Amino acid sequence: MKYLTNHMEINFTELTVKIIDIKKTHPNLLASAMVTLKEQGGVYLTISGFTIWISKHGGYNVEMPQKPGFKFCLCEKTLLERIKQEILREYEKSTIPIVEG
Repeated sequence: MKYLTNHMEINFTELTVKIIDIKKTHPNLLASAMVTLKEQGGVYLTISGFTIWISKHGGYNVEMPQKPGFKFCLCEKTLLERIKQEILREYEKSTIPIVEG
């Protein structure tokens, strides 16, 4: 089997996260998230399907988009951890009630 590879350099300069309330199919499922990576010229890549769960060890857990036996997105470990932290930051901001005075 022969594989062809090509290399293209894309420099993402911005990461944004959108938290989405979803129909809760499991008591520990809190929300879903979309991550958008943008390049300086306005080109972007959006990955949807991240899920935020209550961790059985306390706190929250973020899972990659996946179906049983298949992951939709593979990512280098340190980048994935940074993305997960940003998703959790945005989730915590979205759950703080807005108080108007």
